[in-house]
Amino acid sequence: MKRTTNFLVAALLLGLHIAHADDGLGLKRGGNAKDVSLSGVSSGAAMAVQYAVAHSSAIVGVGSIAGPGWGCAEGRVSQAINDCMCGRQPVASKIDAARALATIKNGEMDPLIAEKPQALKRAYVFHSAGDGTVVEQSGKAGIDFLTAFIGKGPVIDWGNLNDGSNNAGHGIISPDGTDSCRADGNEATYIRRCGAEDNAGKLFLALYGQGSDYDASKRVSNIHESDVWQFDQQRMIDDVKNGVSTIASDRAFWVFPYKSVRRKNLDMAKSGYLYVPPSCRHAGSKCRAHVALHGCKQDARHFAIAAGYNNWAEYYKVIVVYPAMEPDAPVSEEVCQMAPVQPIVNTSWVEPNPNSCWDWWGYLDPGWPEGNRYLTKRAPQMQVIERIITELTGPVQ
Repeated sequence: MKRTTNFLVAALLLGLHIAHADDGLGLKRGGNAKDVSLSGVSSGAAMAVQYAVAHSSAIVGVGSIAGPGWGCAEGRVSQAINDCMCGRQPVASKIDAARALATIKNGEMDPLIAEKPQALKRAYVFHSAGDGTVVEQSGKAGIDFLTAFIGKGPVIDWGNLNDGSNNAGHGIISPDGTDSCRADGNEATYIRRCGAEDNAGKLFLALYGQGSDYDASKRVSNIHESDVWQFDQQRMIDDVKNGVSTIASDRAFWVFPYKSVRRKNLDMAKSGYLYVPPSCRHAGSKCRAHVALHGCKQDARHFAIAAGYNNWAEYYKVIVVYPAMEPDAPVSEEVCQMAPVQPIVNTSWVEPNPNSCWDWWGYLDPGWPEGNRYLTKRAPQMQVIERIITELTGPVQ
């Protein structure tokens, strides 16, 4: 009897393990190519907006959480840090620059119809007044840009006075967050907990809710870590980098610049992550597809597990994919607490990215004539994301 009981327990545990195991299909999910959206945190927010603007006839919605405005850096790291992040000089919406790029008929940007995108209709912005890394004025510039570009204002979330999220530190807010709500110098994940506040839930409501009210009871809480699956991102990276003529160096030995292995890989990781809700795991489900981009200094897998997107994926019938950056040796100090960055760093001969940020100021671009490549479809990291979306929404084999 004891042996039978032990066998049954082992079988049950094995069954549970199998239930949570990767199904081996990778990115091939047959997602709905007409219902693709993106969002991100910090540099991931900047990249999400850059991608949505460049692909505005294919992306239906975009979310920016604690991110700067489109094109704010103008290809200069000093401006990215001093102004777009730290607010040392006023920043303005770059709507005219975006429209100008979209009118150049070379396929680098999707064209606009009467200065409006063909598919991009919905947006969400979260920005806390207590964010000391990407300041409030930069968030407002992003709101102004999206309002002008889309033709109507995004859903704006300034946080909640009752739970303190209106004064939260830099990052994304999730009920599963591990960092304190306010910045305290002990940030480890930049996934913050401010009571029940939930950026991902309100983001999905803005993109998919069609006027319904926020209902926290729809949030699924029992997501298992093993349901976050890994996919081979390296294939897409290899495909892109083989067609990219030049990228900037990120290292120097004395006065000789060179490219690290990481830079040759576009600063991206070999693997990304994926969450497929149960109702989207069968052929023909045609679920929505959402790309969620982590921010600087964030661990990609932990972000995929804890940021909160997966908890809403079943309710909104959306597959969530998490492209990943390769970690480096991050700067320990918060940049806005450091001295202003001098324009002398705006050189194209070496462009480091120690905090594993997405390329929102052009660090992969080697200078003229590639100064605006990072904002266009030719941006190497954007090309990787495009291939991820193509496979995610392609036929299931």
